[in-house]
Amino acid sequence: MRAVSLLHGSRSQQTFVAAMALLVAVAAAQILSALYLSTRHPGEPPSDSPQNAAVARLFKQSLPTPPAAPVTVPAVEGVPRATVRRVQAPPASVAETLLRVARGFRDRGDTTNAIAKLQQATALDPGNPEILAELALTYESMQLFDRSNEAWRRLQSLGSAVGPLYELAEVKLRVGVPAQSNALTANGSPAPAGAPPSDAAGIPDGSTFGISEVTLKTEPDPDAETKLLLRVGVKARPDTPIDHTKVKIQVFFYDTVNNDQVALTNADVSYEWVTPGHDWADTGTEVLDVTYLRPKRNEPAPGTALANQPVEVPDSVEKAKLAARKSSSAAALLPTSESGPRAYLGYIVRVYYQDQLQAVRAEPTRLLNLYPPPFTAPPQ
Repeated sequence: MRAVSLLHGSRSQQTFVAAMALLVAVAAAQILSALYLSTRHPGEPPSDSPQNAAVARLFKQSLPTPPAAPVTVPAVEGVPRATVRRVQAPPASVAETLLRVARGFRDRGDTTNAIAKLQQATALDPGNPEILAELALTYESMQLFDRSNEAWRRLQSLGSAVGPLYELAEVKLRVGVPAQSNALTANGSPAPAGAPPSDAAGIPDGSTFGISEVTLKTEPDPDAETKLLLRVGVKARPDTPIDHTKVKIQVFFYDTVNNDQVALTNADVSYEWVTPGHDWADTGTEVLDVTYLRPKRNEPAPGTALANQPVEVPDSVEKAKLAARKSSSAAALLPTSESGPRAYLGYIVRVYYQDQLQAVRAEPTRLLNLYPPPFTAPPQ
């Protein structure tokens, strides 16, 4: 009988098994690589990239990124009302990262570090309009108006392609910035109380009118949640004929809603002239008082007639479902950005003459970024 040799077959089988194991290992490595790449964000640099190294050198401490504004989702049938927050997109460059950090510093009142980060950002991206606008606003908050105007001019030089920020720069350079609250004498010392300001103070170049003063004070009122008195002085350029019927003074108050949204106030606003005549014929400055009044909310106390008003109860399942659908539809139509607890935020004062913008004042100044004034007065 012929003998059968198993040595040759055993070696072939071992070679086959080794080859298959190698193929499986290569395939597994490719699958793991594909999974890793799919889980990375698009455009995310590797951890040891020069970009991340630059960020590590620029920032020696980790600063929190301000959260995005929440969005209120109205209630629908079977689902209660909820508030969610958008996930803020990561910055696309080191300059944008510096901009976000600078905004965080300015919001906390640390303007020195804010300016330092913004200067680094402008060195990396000199033509970024958002960085230039933030730089100008930060200089304004520091009362460095020469430097803020320089930043506005750099932003304006980028042209109208930058959008609303270009219009904001034009407004800033056209009507000027707020004057310091205390007038100064020629030698730099504070002017005595009641001393008349200079004839041209508060009037921007090329304007017939200017805002000479804006003061805000709290008025005591036991029936009011908030009562404020805003006094606005509007000055006419000396030796200039004035048609007082073509002067428009607009005052807008703004509130924060739910502590994170900005909206035009729904408080009671009233106007009263302090100076008689208000035609700029006998005096160069006329003064207007504007009152902001938010009455106290009268919540019905338990057991009162208002709290115990009868409630209509549906007498069938079909009517109950119909009532629920109507209430949810009405809730969906409510302007959620206008609802919620309110608190006073600030004001914008605009002065127009012959429907052309003459001067503007805002506190806080970021309101001008949200609501830039038009150069031509809107129809009333």
